[in-house]
This record gives sequence, C-alpha cells and structure tokens, in this order.
Amino acid sequence: MTDDEKRKILKEFDPFSQLEQANGNPDKDVKFKKDDPNRAAAEETNRDISAQDKGDEEPFYDFQIFIKQLQTPGADPLVKYTKSFLRNFLAQRLLWTVSEEIKLISDFKTFIYDKFTLYEPFRSLDNSKMRNAKEGMEKLIMGKLYSRCFSPSLYEILQKPLDDEHMKDLTNDDTLLEKIRHYRFISPIMLDIPDTMPNARLNKFVHLASKELGKINRFKSPRDKMVCVLNASKVIFGLLKHTKLEQNGADSFIPVLIYCILKGQVRYLVSNVNYIERFRSPDFIRGEEEYYLSSLQAALNFIMSLTERSLTIDDHEDFEEAYQRNLKQLAEEKEEEEKKKQLEVPDELQPNGTLLKPLDEVTNIVISKFNELFSPIGEPTQEEALKSEQNNKEEDVSSLIKKIEENERKDTLNTLQNMFPDMDPSLIEDVCIAKKSRIGPCVDALLSLSE
Repeated sequence: MTDDEKRKILKEFDPFSQLEQANGNPDKDVKFKKDDPNRAAAEETNRDISAQDKGDEEPFYDFQIFIKQLQTPGADPLVKYTKSFLRNFLAQRLLWTVSEEIKLISDFKTFIYDKFTLYEPFRSLDNSKMRNAKEGMEKLIMGKLYSRCFSPSLYEILQKPLDDEHMKDLTNDDTLLEKIRHYRFISPIMLDIPDTMPNARLNKFVHLASKELGKINRFKSPRDKMVCVLNASKVIFGLLKHTKLEQNGADSFIPVLIYCILKGQVRYLVSNVNYIERFRSPDFIRGEEEYYLSSLQAALNFIMSLTERSLTIDDHEDFEEAYQRNLKQLAEEKEEEEKKKQLEVPDELQPNGTLLKPLDEVTNIVISKFNELFSPIGEPTQEEALKSEQNNKEEDVSSLIKKIEENERKDTLNTLQNMFPDMDPSLIEDVCIAKKSRIGPCVDALLSLSE
C-alpha cells in the first residue's frame, strides 16, 4: 500500500476528524466549524454512507457455530480440502518464505470460500453468517499454521536463520524492544501530550490501554489479534474524550499510543502487526480496523527511529542524566535476570513449539475436538477412542469457556469502572452485559452516554 493510499484511509476513517466528504463528490473535502448548522446534517449523511460501506459495526461472529457447521455430513468435502491443504503446507517444507506463505494461504482461502457456496450448511447462509464462516475458516487454518507463519515461533522451532522477511520481523522486534527500554523513562510532555489531567489519571488509562494491547500475544488468529489493537485504541480514544483532546485527531492519538507502547513494553509487536497484515483477509480490514492498524504502524516506526531529537526537551542535560540512569538500571536488571535464569528450570515449549502461552486456550481445545482434521500429520484416526475423547473435550470446553468468560467479564467491568469513575456502576454493568463484555463496543457506548 502506498503512502498516499494510507493517508486517504487515515483521513476517511479517522474517528476524530472534522473533515466531512461533500455529498456527491468524494474527492472534495469540506470543513465545518463546531457551531455550523450544516455540520449535523453532513455528519448524519456521512454516517449513513459509512454504514453502507462498512456494514455492521459489530459483525456477527461465533467460532463455535462454524466448527459445528463444519462437522455436519454435508461439509465433508470442505473438511477434506482443508485437511489436504494443511497437510501439504506442513509436510512439504519446514520453511516457506513470507511471500510464499501469503500466496498459499490467500489462494486457499479464495478457493475454500468459493466452495462454501456449493455445500450445506454453508450454501444456505445469509451474508452475515457467511462472513462468520469465512472468519471461522481463517481462524481455523491460521491456528494450525501459526507456528509456521508467526516469525518468533517459527524461529524458536527451527533455531536457524529464516528467509529475509521473517528475519526482518525478528530484527525489528529486537530494535523496538531496545528502543522501548532505552526510552521508557520519558514523560508525556516530551511527546507533546498536553498536561490536561492529573498524571495518576493519565497513567491509569495508559496502563489499561497497554494491558489490552498486551493481550495480542495470547491469540493465534489475525482477527483476535486485531481485536486487541482495536480495544487498546478504544481506551485511548476514551482518554482523549475525557481530556477534551479528541478534536486534535491523530495529532493527539498517535503520541498517546506511542506513550502506551513505551510504558507497556509488549513483546513482538512488529511481528504481530505484520502477521495481521499478511494473513487477515483484506475484506475484513476496513474502516476503523485499517485506521487503527495504520496508526499502530506509525507509532512503531516512530519508536524504532526514536532519538533525543525526536522529542520535545527543555533541558538536554537533565535528559542525558535521566537517559544514563536508565541505562545503568537496565544493566542492573539484566544482571539480576541472568542470576535468576541460573536458578530456574527453563519453561517447556508448547507442543506446537509456540513461544507465547497461553495461546487462545478455548480455540485450542475446540479445535482439538475436530480430531481428523487436526491430528498430527500421518497419525491414523481411531474411531472408538475419538468418541470418548470428544465427549470429554466437549465437557472441558464448556467448563473452560464459562470460566474464561466470567473472568473476562469481571476484568472488563473493572476496566470500565476505572475508565468512567463518575458513572453509575450499575449502568456500566448493564452496558457490559448488553455488549457481551467486549471492551471496544462498551467504551463506545459509555462515551456516548457520558457526553
């Protein structure tokens, strides 16, 4: 994607932007002042157009429904196609280049999506449920291929140099982490973030956004990783609304995002962003997703090239002293970590060789039920053992899902109450229930109620 294309996307979907497209002329931009009587009508027209272009704000999504559909007899050909693709991908070569991975996976998704129109129960699905099936297939195949496509996991498995693009991911991950550590001490004002609220409040929002972004390493599917980016962005948007900075658009959003990344110290962010871009179907990265993903890229690029000259600094001597103190502290922390490593037994890798754990626990168990498709390559299927094992796994899945959902609900409710301390807790809980504890939609709803 060219820089011009990215700028157009940022302008069109910037949720803070006061630029509205002229009706009937998408190439002409019109600015409205806040008190302009034509502004409300223009915004309403723009919302209608956006709704038509982007579809539902919260598309229907249920992975378990897709798995059940795939297990019906009519879908047997789809199972065979998928199993054949996965077997060939995993068995033919240990290392595919990034370009080869993208082409192979994209071509298969195009092929299998076309096949959905031939076999029940998919042939009879409406648009919303067909999208769910496509999302489910993407999640399914990327869950199986994750350790071969996510650069840090692939390197951990092979323990040798990879192709140039995979190695670039790893190099940039290291560069980013080093920069984050070297500049973790900087203050908001150095990033031109206005001091419009107490530091304690700012730090609370930054911690919440960093926490949401940090969840990105718990998941395997591009969609689930993208949701983590969206949720972190919604928290930042909430902060800007609280501090009346949303009118500054990306000029406020990206600096706060940079600050969140510096304070959160999330690993493998470059690899995660590249993984989303490579393996998320282009039709699904639209509107807000494209805007926030591009913003995250911009923030990462800024940090990777960060120097003292990139910051707003009043006293360079004080800054240099703080920088050197931080370097000394980092050296001490590294020495302490080395001592601990000598005393600890190394953690074992996941069976599939992935670095990050837990990785989408529910998905792993649900997928394991589908034994024929996801059994190790070459291992025979034992029908009798499968029935007993499947029953046990279904019980495990049900129990685990309830436990995780309850923990997520409590965690989301606590997060929202911290974000909106002046709002009635019972109202927050009602919104949380209505939005099924999805923090992005919850923040949107609560921001509307707080206005």
